[in-house]
Amino acid sequence: MAETKKFSDTLVILLTGTNTVAQPKIEEALKSAKSLNVPLERALVMLGHASDISLKSIIEAQELVKSGRISLEMAVKALRFAKQNHLELAEAINVLTSVHQKTAVVQSVTNELSQLLLESQMITREQFGAALKKSTDSGMTIGRILVINRDLSNWMMNSALNAYLLMKQKKIAKEDAVTALQAVGRRRITIEQALFELNLYRETPGQTIRLGELFQMSGFLGDGDMLECLEIELVKEKQFGQILLEQGHATHSLLEAAVYLQDMIANDTIRAYQAAEALRSCRTRDVSVYQAVAELRPPPQLTPLPPSFVDLLVNAGIAPGEGVSDVVDSNEESSVKAGKRLLKSGFVNEVMLYTALRTYSLLREGYVSNESAVNILTYCAENNLSVDEALLKLALFAPSRMQWLWV
Repeated sequence: MAETKKFSDTLVILLTGTNTVAQPKIEEALKSAKSLNVPLERALVMLGHASDISLKSIIEAQELVKSGRISLEMAVKALRFAKQNHLELAEAINVLTSVHQKTAVVQSVTNELSQLLLESQMITREQFGAALKKSTDSGMTIGRILVINRDLSNWMMNSALNAYLLMKQKKIAKEDAVTALQAVGRRRITIEQALFELNLYRETPGQTIRLGELFQMSGFLGDGDMLECLEIELVKEKQFGQILLEQGHATHSLLEAAVYLQDMIANDTIRAYQAAEALRSCRTRDVSVYQAVAELRPPPQLTPLPPSFVDLLVNAGIAPGEGVSDVVDSNEESSVKAGKRLLKSGFVNEVMLYTALRTYSLLREGYVSNESAVNILTYCAENNLSVDEALLKLALFAPSRMQWLWV
């Protein structure tokens, strides 16, 4: 019985670790498998959550793990690499074994990240102990295990990792991180919002995009993958690009293209959302980064400037076109000052002003286009949603830290 459960856990980790089936659907399939007395993979197919074809490589990898020929950690990496590069599982294993170095994820019981999670009461010692054991058995990070076990949600783990990153960069003290994380747990907000509202920290304008953020904007890293890579980077102090290679998320050529695009953003030659589009073309169309940039429409040199804060509100239908100019000077560069005048005059309510300032931060920093900013703000207003919720519904990604650069 114990042996059966062990390999059932292995299958669950392979499914979630490769983003093949979401956790809620796996739980539904587990209940069906138990009631019908069928294997989990059969229940997934019966419920329409997966196909025999999509499960073929995963079942093959499970057997390799079961026989001891590869580790569970290698199985997850190889499945990712095979899927992204259209390879057979055996080919992916050979490439990863011969080219990539091993990313060890052995955890220390007393590492600072674990202590941060415990002190902010995001997890209990019992949850941590169970995750540590499973992490040791599987080779996966503790954070990923905590999310798989549903002890933490993706957004809570992401907040903890980013709080820890700010601590390591000496931008916030540990006690500030604990205070902010407690607010994250109570209110279900991001760490960036908590720090901003508590007046503990805010990003400064002009920060360049992080490599992981660029891969997420391009659609090559899911939330779970990003969390795992970030945790390895912070705990093991490895370079993020090397982790992407070792974890099977990128090839050397794609990583080189991403770094080139990073430089273009830093030099203000291209906007972050354009870089994400170009990187996506590099992989999906197998073109060079130079060709991908040249084919952007409009080309980078003709990218329209972002509108003023007031114009964004008008374009999104939040504020009327008439009368606004009597309240706000057209030359006003401060979105906060313009917003306060509009709020005082009754052109916008407090909730929408808050939402508009967050959206405008993303626009000014180049993480969304003019058109996307209007769509986000309109969608928020029509559906009474936050910016984070609207981005999810519109299938867009933009870093939370870039929403809090109000000027």
